[in-house]
Formats: sequence, C-alpha cells, structure tokens
Amino acid sequence: MTMPVSLEESLKRIIKRRIRETPEYQKHAAEGSLGKITRGDLEDFQLFQLRKMLHYVFDKSPFYRELFIKRGIEPGEIQSLADLAKLPLTEPEELAEKPFRFLCVPIGKVARVITFTSSGTTGPQKRVFFTQKDLEIMTDFMAAGMSVVATKDDVVQIMLPRGPALGQADLLARGVEKMGATPVITGTEPTPEEQIQAIVRHGSTVLFCETLRLNRITAEAKKNHDLTKMGVKVLFLTTNYLSDSMRLNLQSAWNCEVFTHYGLTEMGLGVAVECPAHNGYHFDEADLLAEVINPETGEVLADGEEGELVFTTLAREAMPLVRYRTHDISKLSVKPCECGITTLKKLDRITRRLESTVRIGEGDEIYPAMFDEALYAIPDIVDYEVSVDKDGTKDRLTFQVEIDRKDVVVKELVREAILKVPPIQKNVKMGKMTIPEIELVSPGSLQKSTQAKKLIKDRR
Repeated sequence: MTMPVSLEESLKRIIKRRIRETPEYQKHAAEGSLGKITRGDLEDFQLFQLRKMLHYVFDKSPFYRELFIKRGIEPGEIQSLADLAKLPLTEPEELAEKPFRFLCVPIGKVARVITFTSSGTTGPQKRVFFTQKDLEIMTDFMAAGMSVVATKDDVVQIMLPRGPALGQADLLARGVEKMGATPVITGTEPTPEEQIQAIVRHGSTVLFCETLRLNRITAEAKKNHDLTKMGVKVLFLTTNYLSDSMRLNLQSAWNCEVFTHYGLTEMGLGVAVECPAHNGYHFDEADLLAEVINPETGEVLADGEEGELVFTTLAREAMPLVRYRTHDISKLSVKPCECGITTLKKLDRITRRLESTVRIGEGDEIYPAMFDEALYAIPDIVDYEVSVDKDGTKDRLTFQVEIDRKDVVVKELVREAILKVPPIQKNVKMGKMTIPEIELVSPGSLQKSTQAKKLIKDRR
C-alpha cells in the first residue's frame, strides 16, 4: 500500500524545484545547494528571491514604486532578511481601495481574479489577481499539503462551494490530481444525507470541508449512519479554528485522523498545512516570507513571541505583496518541530483575528476560540453565536446555541462552561459583567453563518 509523503519531504521537493527553475540563482549559489537543504540554504534562496522581487515591484507596481520613492527606499538597500523590517507594511485597506495599482502584469495575462470581503470588515471588497504561473505555485502547495494525508489510491471529496473554473474547489481538485489522487467536488449544496451517499458512491477516503460545516454534517449524519464504517481515513478542515474538543468529537465520530490548514486568499488560498504533530503548521518558504509583528507598533517580534502575522510573497507574478498584514495572531518558531521537521519554520495555531477580538469589563480580551473549547466539549452542540451588549454599566454576553436537544440541563451546562472561561469568570466576579444569557435555538437556525469565520457581535 502506498504511504503518504512526509510534509518536510514534500515541501523540500517544492523548494528544490524552485531553485532548479531559477538559473540566475544557480550561478549565485554555492555548489551542492540542491543536496541536503539546510536552514541557511533556504534563507539564502529567500534573500535572493526577495531582492529580485523588490526590484520587480519597483519596476512594475505603481503602488510600491510610489510608496518606496515616498519613503526614500531603494530596492538595493535590502541586503539581508533582517533588512525587510526597513520596508513599510502593506495594509489590507490599501489593497481593497487600489487593487489595480498593485498589478504588475497586463490584464490580459491575468488568469484568475478573486473578489472577496474579509471576515469582520465592512469596507470595499478586495480583488486579487493571479497569472497562470501564480496558479501553478498555488496548486503545487495544495498538492504538497494533500500528499501528507493522501496517496494516489485515495478519493478526496471536496465539500467547498463549487464556484467558477479556477475557483477554490477547482484549484484544490487540480492540486489533488497533481499528487495523483482522485478529486470529487460535491460542493456545499447537498444535504448531509446526500454528502454521505456521495461518500459511499465514490468511495471517498479523504473529506475536505469547512470546519463548522463538517461538524454540522457529522451531527446530522451520525443519527442514521455508523460513520466509523464509511471508510473515511482523514478529515481535512479549513476556514475556522478547530478546538481540541471539536477535533476529538470528529475523530470519535469518523474514527479517523483530523488535519487542518491555514488559508488566506491574498497569499494564494492555501498558506500552511498542519503537520502530523497537530501542534502547528508548516508552509512553502520558497514562496512566502513570514514575520510576526507587534500589531500596535509594527515592531518585528522575536522567535516564539505572539503577534500579528505578516507575509511577503517571493515568487508571485501578477500581484506580489510586500509585508502584507494579515490581522491573524500567531507565533513563528525555528526550533525543531515535534513532527520531526528541522529545517522549516513552524507557524503556531491561529486562535484569533484582530477583528474577532472584543474587550469587556476591565479591558480583558475575548474571542471565539476561547468559547469553542468549552462549548464543543458539550455533547450535541452543533454551533453557536455570541454577542455583547450593555446592561446599564455592565457588559452582557448573549449566546445563541444550536443543539439537537433542548432541556434545562444542557442550558445550565452551557452557562457553567462559559463562566469557567477566565475573562468571563473574572469580570462577573468583579461586577463588571452580568451572568451570560443562554438561548437554545432549533437545529439549522445558525446554518446560514457556517461559511464565515466566527466573530463576536459587539452591539454596545
């Protein structure tokens, strides 16, 4: 039986191929750079690509040319990876307001345009451009990520919105084909029962789905089916944070391993894939250069410190981005990972976005991942929404909880679980917050929101 490829091996194949495809770097690189790649080799290649890209955007991108001239920056000034901090950050609002000023190729060379609104924003939609070469880079990484959980013998059922050609589902299917497995796109329209029938009909062994949607499908389907006998080997999840409690629920229901990936449309949809240690992600460092900054000051933080993720694309053709702020909070580490990877950085789990964080009471931060762990540990909870209002001088949290059964016991379990979350416990005790309100809602009531990343509605 064919075994999945290790993540390190898969990503190093991409890196080696990129080096081979860069003849001008071959002249610059030391002899033997295509042998065993060290961290130093990788960073040397990143610096070469970074300097090349900065000259490219200075020549081709009206936005970056104007920005660099205004700040008195010459691309040639960047002599080390540490020098990257000299460059200004790119704000998501700038991309939304002036997408064509970022474009570096004639519009006729653009193969795909993705228009979208980021979670938690109310401003103009973002528009991101990709050439055929950019799409190849994207599907290369998708293939690398999928090869960690699947082999050529597997059938990957893709339960994402069908969308247009070269949309997310179609690109993922191409990535699956690249690594030799068989993709089946079932979309999001089928009912849970119809998705189960598709699994049976196609012999699907890997399911790729948005986290909350699969949780909903699982809750409904397990009423009539023994999911452990479906033959599914891996659940591959996207979009929302996966709490340990939900992971355990899904593993138990399907009797298989669960992996997640971190995606960002601006960076090419698939950014990083979870490794077998299930304690973080690894990404294509031949294409993406990552930093972590203090979101308030912009200062670059040291290895292992938590802050906002910032990415610089190294190999994009249509719309390269320099020090692009993601608003996602995480950590980076160069220490050896528990999965065995020693050369590549580890990206910590993404627990929150800046937009998903709300301050309550004494200024304490709360965000959905705090409640995920507590609530999804309660049997039969399918989904929830949370909002914060003012009750006189106090903050009041209201939870709408979708559950298959309604009874007083469940309501009290939910309230008890929420009151154990440290910021809630602290502020209720101090009299800065009322006891949270719990509303149990009927099955399907919150289904409309399962495609969006979970946010706290601040109605104060």
